[in-house]
Amino acid sequence: MDKDKLISFITENQSLYDYPEVASWITRNEENKDEYIRYKNLWAIMQYGDEISEKQIEDGLVKIKKNSRQSTRLRIRNFLRYAAFLVMVLLGGYIAGTYNTDSHVAMNQVFVPKGSRTSLVLPDGTKVWLSNGTKLIYPENFGGKTRDVELEGEGFFDVTHDKEHPFIVNIGENRIKVFGTRFAVVAYSQDNIVKAELVSGKIQFDINKGNESLSYMMKPSQSLIFDKVSGKLSESKISNSFYNYWLNGVYEFKDETFKNLAKRIEQIYNIQIIFKEESLKNRLFTGSLSIDDNIYTMMEVFRRASGEPFAYTHEGNRIFIEGKK
Repeated sequence: MDKDKLISFITENQSLYDYPEVASWITRNEENKDEYIRYKNLWAIMQYGDEISEKQIEDGLVKIKKNSRQSTRLRIRNFLRYAAFLVMVLLGGYIAGTYNTDSHVAMNQVFVPKGSRTSLVLPDGTKVWLSNGTKLIYPENFGGKTRDVELEGEGFFDVTHDKEHPFIVNIGENRIKVFGTRFAVVAYSQDNIVKAELVSGKIQFDINKGNESLSYMMKPSQSLIFDKVSGKLSESKISNSFYNYWLNGVYEFKDETFKNLAKRIEQIYNIQIIFKEESLKNRLFTGSLSIDDNIYTMMEVFRRASGEPFAYTHEGNRIFIEGKK
């Protein structure tokens, strides 16, 4: 299929059911399927957020002029977003996708690498912010009784209200049932905890504890953390730094162990931290770190802020921490 025609179909938000020619082309082979899903996901991301700067777009337009001709058939409301979309299409991106040929429903899969953030709008108008090694799977269209998505990692959701079609976030064996609200979820498969934080509205946190299933109706400003190992549930209020993290990418902490901070640092900066001495893991720190910080400058700040200075070395994407010699 002509690339201009495919891009036009996606950017004009057409439905596969109305265009059997496109649907037939997508299901013809795996290569067509992957290309369609990648373009579809990229365009969804372009609809919301300012993660791509105008300078990046302008630089990319130079490459577009060298590699592609602009179709006069395309009717784009926001030229900058369309330009960014073309840059991503031509230069490649970090988005992957799958396609369910059994139910004939396209399933979009968005993956955000460690050290990155993005946002997108789902087919029902729900806005989602994702960051740091997060994967979100959602259908091209919500056609059932519920609006189901799958999340692995962390995301902030501003859900479009629809009483007749609850929004459900599946997180491994657990899930969150939403009734139109704003909330955040942290659920990395390799971590022992699942955290839900409710800003406004109402959500139901369903927890699977092996032979027992429990449901908790959360209140605004409430934070619940479920420990998958112990089965314990702890409750607290959303911290004042909640919005600073989700909107600005700044993680604030107070009296937090070096061990816990190391996990967060690994997620944000896409590195591996290795402690050569177990005792170092229990050191406490207060401060903040940003996705825009230089990791090595930040490690120097940690070293100097420690009551007992430690030493560190780095090899590739690994940082080794040991006691001061």
